[in-house]
Amino acid sequence: MADTSTRQRTQKAWDSDQELVDQILAGSREHFDLLYETYFPRVYRFALKRLGDPGEAEDVAQEVFMTLMTALASYKGESALLVWIFGVTRNKVNRRFRKPRPRLEPLEEGGALDVQAFEPPADEAVDARRVLGRCEHVIAHDLTPLQRRIFHLKHLRQQPIRSIANALGKSEDAVKANLYRMRRAISAGTPGLEGLLRS
Repeated sequence: MADTSTRQRTQKAWDSDQELVDQILAGSREHFDLLYETYFPRVYRFALKRLGDPGEAEDVAQEVFMTLMTALASYKGESALLVWIFGVTRNKVNRRFRKPRPRLEPLEEGGALDVQAFEPPADEAVDARRVLGRCEHVIAHDLTPLQRRIFHLKHLRQQPIRSIANALGKSEDAVKANLYRMRRAISAGTPGLEGLLRS
């Protein structure tokens, strides 16, 4: 009941896009959750229509909301918030199309066996290990047991959300909400992770 009244107060507070953004930037988790619940399905459908793959579309939608956590400060109100969010989504989708596809060649051809391993500079490798170590700490200590199980199924076993929901006896929405909260917790607890993933 308290949850419903909180939601009603939050919805009443959303009189304009700029006001919603201002509340989120002021640290209101309720307002960010409202933004997520309102726009996630539309972002997902937009990505699915363009990519044609539910797993890819889920990943893009999650990436969009991870990006929004740091990019909302740049929203100037010159267009509707939904239009601005779709701009972010379009960039994420386009980046998927630009990913180079690996060229496969038979192992018998000599060149296939002479691949040089990429060695990052030592300072970058140390930074990456530090960030990933912090990420592991957050997963082990800041996530709930359910979230750790979802993380394992989604990111290590690469299961689609529907399979995870069936395996855990949860709704797909509950799994998506937990994925969102996990990614927020990991991002907040691991400074430098976003830069490492972009490099």
